[in-house]
Amino acid sequence: MNEKINYCGIDVSNETLDLYFKNKEGIEQHLQVSNTLTGFRKLLKEAGNNTHFVMEATGVYHLNLIFFLNEKKCCFSVVNALQIKRYIQMHLERNKSDKKDAKRIYEYGCDREPEKYTMPDSSYFECRSLNNSIHDLTKEITKFSNQIHSLKKCPFNAKKIEKSFLKIIKFLKEEKSKLELELHTKLVEWDEETLHLISSVKGIGKRSAAEIMVYTQSFKDMESYKQLISYAGLSPTEYRSGSSIRGRVRICKQGGKQLRNMLYMCALNAKKSNGYCRALYDRLVEKGKNKKAALIAVCNKLLKLVFGVVKNKTFYHENFVVKID
Repeated sequence: MNEKINYCGIDVSNETLDLYFKNKEGIEQHLQVSNTLTGFRKLLKEAGNNTHFVMEATGVYHLNLIFFLNEKKCCFSVVNALQIKRYIQMHLERNKSDKKDAKRIYEYGCDREPEKYTMPDSSYFECRSLNNSIHDLTKEITKFSNQIHSLKKCPFNAKKIEKSFLKIIKFLKEEKSKLELELHTKLVEWDEETLHLISSVKGIGKRSAAEIMVYTQSFKDMESYKQLISYAGLSPTEYRSGSSIRGRVRICKQGGKQLRNMLYMCALNAKKSNGYCRALYDRLVEKGKNKKAALIAVCNKLLKLVFGVVKNKTFYHENFVVKID
């Protein structure tokens, strides 16, 4: 008979960690420690090294903790925040506090027995941080560009403001170029072969190749192209019930929004430059499909091609199609 696992739910915030676990006497206990190395040591001392720690993904606030737990060879799980949110909603919880959240995360661990988290390569975290920073700079450039467009419509003189914004945009573009160069260097150091394989597919540019590598952790644990499509939020979803509800089939959008947006732009290029994508797009449009729906199909086609070249370790050639199981 297997020994029952002792779980510890952790609600992570910027400054503190709220813990909920069973102590040595078997009594459920709440404890708050700082989100620092001192707090991590206290966590291990109180909960024990043999405890399975469960937390939700919180951007960057949980990273120091998981690096610490991984170094100490502790068992831990990092759960999608939406799963925890839905679990709490399922219990019709009216109130919210760090203590209550930690307790629910603890109960989630006991009920669902989440899988142990597999620590990605350190290169992945560096590349992800650079990639997210590039997206943030792109948003800022777009914001200031839109403001300049609005200022030009004003009935008064706003030349000084426009000049100031143009300087900011120039600076942001320069910094963005530097980060893109740094990201490319890091990706080459991480997995040069996979980067070149992805980039060989017609329609996939440098930024898109970087996005795919970061989002898939260089295709770690990707067993089929269906997983990849689902991960990008491009898999079809049906909404039907009885005879009255007949929703249209749409893409689920539960996945990488940034990756999905970039793939859509790739599809616009691929329907012109990639022979297979062009044939698919034209065939669907001729059958009466909406052009946007046809572009989504092209996105899926691109992901299939990318998965094929990476898994077969063969560069893309337009004169033949790699068979995908």
